[in-house]
Amino acid sequence: FEALHPNEIWQSDVMHGPHVQVDGASKKAYLIAIIDDHSRFIVHAQFYLNETRESFLDCLRQAILKRGLPQKLYIDNGSCFKALHLEQVAAQLGIGISHSRPYTPQGRGKIERWFKFVRDNFISVFEMSKRTEKLDLLNHHFDSWVDEYNNRVHGTTKETPYKRYQAGLECVRPAP
Repeated sequence: FEALHPNEIWQSDVMHGPHVQVDGASKKAYLIAIIDDHSRFIVHAQFYLNETRESFLDCLRQAILKRGLPQKLYIDNGSCFKALHLEQVAAQLGIGISHSRPYTPQGRGKIERWFKFVRDNFISVFEMSKRTEKLDLLNHHFDSWVDEYNNRVHGTTKETPYKRYQAGLECVRPAP
């Protein structure tokens, strides 16, 4: 990845999340997140009721609308990331796709470390409150939490992810 400039590679993955209320029943939510590889900026992250291709494409669409187009998308080998439709969408947008090697989460270390941070600092607090909320309310609280994350000094880079991302904006291509 070192040959590419900042803000050109986004990593994405899915994490099992807390349970939410759907039509009076408790259902598991799944967090789909996209992180800028260079800055650790969370481009977009949202809880969904499933980990399907449609959920991932929705997350990617929202990330692109907010932040433009990356050069490359580095993703897992899960079924939602291996669809021909995703390859076609990425090709039309000029985004290269690179899949990590199967059963090697080390290649996706930045997103995996962020997921651990989410588990320790958001989900654990959410679950300790013994609340099960509706999905939209969970996402509302989570959006605020992600904004705080993006604006706090990162332990490795010693800058906020937002500031580091902003410094490389010349590499971002506008969304069509």
